Parts: sequence; structure tokens; C-alpha cells
Amino acid sequence: MVNAPETDNKPVPTSPMPTGVLITVAICTRNRASFLGKAVCSVLPQMTGDAELLIVDNASTDDTPELAARLAAANPNVKVWREDELGLSAARNTALKLARGQFVLFLDDDAVAESGWLNAYRRFLAAPPSSRIAAVGGAHFPEYEVPPPQWVGAKKNIVDLWSSPTRLSHGDNLGECNSAYLRSAVIQVGMFDERLGHTEKKSGTGEGADLSLRLQNAGYEIWWLPGAVVRDFFPASRLSLRRAVRAAFNSGRSTAIRRLKCCRNRFNRATYSAARITTMPLHVLANLLAGLITLSWSRATAAEHLLRACYSYGLAWQLVIETCLKQFGFPNIKP
Repeated sequence: MVNAPETDNKPVPTSPMPTGVLITVAICTRNRASFLGKAVCSVLPQMTGDAELLIVDNASTDDTPELAARLAAANPNVKVWREDELGLSAARNTALKLARGQFVLFLDDDAVAESGWLNAYRRFLAAPPSSRIAAVGGAHFPEYEVPPPQWVGAKKNIVDLWSSPTRLSHGDNLGECNSAYLRSAVIQVGMFDERLGHTEKKSGTGEGADLSLRLQNAGYEIWWLPGAVVRDFFPASRLSLRRAVRAAFNSGRSTAIRRLKCCRNRFNRATYSAARITTMPLHVLANLLAGLITLSWSRATAAEHLLRACYSYGLAWQLVIETCLKQFGFPNIKP
């Protein structure tokens, strides 16, 4: 059983769900006023009486508060809440606490929902194929501001799995940027781990995978839903190799945190950490060498090996930090 993360001190509603609200669409945003309007406007035409839209402003310093206020004033189904604790996972947990819907459906603030997106979720969740479903997610496709560079593979940034609703195997997960979660189940297992995910200081990942695993360990199911499609906007700034390297490094760090949580005791943590830290130089060197070899005929493959090397380095780096913090008590070392 995976240990659930500690929750903050904010009150979690425990009263019964109001009748009539099946889905809360939650858009968590920070300093993206130029994107937020498009995301909201892609959802509003799909809204019906059994849905609401909640905007969680994660302490934005641009025009986001004013824009969100105007959107809420123009539509009674739109609610706005400001969350001053920085971090995407913190904002998502706030949405889970405030939502009136039985399910909370997350949409990124730089994504747009295609026609039929909300209706696909509505039909599925109104008559689910199983009573143990705690999360269901759909496809997302990239929308590039400029043609992607050669090192970006043709299928990179695309998530499109099966043509019919399918239950995921234990350990598999979906992107949380287009997934609906059973609110009561997520609160039961501890919500999103706020050490994972994007923060002001780092671009982290893995919060959805961590939550999905805890839900599955608690006996719940995760499903794939075709027809619920969103398009993620990729500005030119997100297509630099330097940014991809940093993201791969942070992804490795997030994986280390998640895997250490799966270890049953201190001995298992120490054994796992020692093994991964010891083999890290070999993994990094092997991937760097493979990248150099493949560079002459496939930049996409070479870049993939480089990112794997950065991922391995980030994983080992976080294991060293966790070991120093937990085992040897060096308080000055920050995770």
C-alpha cells in the first residue's frame, strides 16, 4: 500500500454532495491570461445544468484575476477562487476541496477542449461500466505555435490510446491535464502530493501517476475514454532542447519520490537508493554514447537518449537528497 501524502491544514468538506452537479470542470492557472480565455471559452458552450466551471487562480501577478472575474460575471456557472500557496498540485487540491461536482475534470489553462469533450465525460460518468471507477481520462494532441524542431519525434506529446473505453492495468496512468477524478475517492487517498508537479521553482511531473497508483492500491479503477479530446498549446519557448533536458531531469526526481513512497521500510528504501545511485553513471554514459552514435541519422532518437540520461541523473540526484535528508539529517540540503 502506498503511503498517502500529508494534506494541508485547510478544511476538507465532508458534507454530502449536492444533487444535480455531476462534473466540476477545474482550470488551475497562474500568469497565463493570454491562454485562459481560450480554455474557458472552449468549455462554456458545452456546459449544461449538471456541470460547473471552477477557475483556481494560483496567485497570478498578471491580468489573470481581472480576466477570471469578468468570465465569472458573464456566466453564473463559472466560479473563481484564488489560491496563494504556489504549485499546481496545491491548486488542484484546492479545486478538489471546493468542487460541488461528484467528479472533478481537470483541463490545463493552455489547452482547449474539442467539441463533444464534456459530453463524452458526461455520458460515461452518468452510466459507468464499473462502480469502482475513480479516474477516467482522454486524448490530448499538441498544437504547435511553430513547426517543431527535428529532434521532436512525430508522436511526441501525443496521447491517444484505444478506440473504446478500456480499464488500465495496475500501475498505468493517464495525464492529469485531461482526466476526471471521483472527488470522494481522491480525498480518501490523500489528494495530489504537493511535492510533485509544477511549482514556481521547478517544472515537475508525476503527480497524476502517483495519485493513480494510490487509487488503484485502494481498490479503485482507472479508465481510458475515447472521444474526450483536448489540444495542448506548445509555444516556441516550450520547444527548446534546454527546456526538455530540464523537464527530463525533474521527471527523474519526481519518479524517485514516487518509488521511495512504495518502499515498505527503511531497509528497502536504502537498498533501492543504493542500487539506482550506483548504476546511474553507467545508465547516463550508455545513453549519451547511444545518442552520439544515432545523431548522424536520427536527431529525434539522439535527443531521446539524451533525455533518458538526464532522467536517470535526476532520479539518482533526488535519491541522494532523500537519503541525506531522511537518513543522515542534513537539514541544509533542499529537495
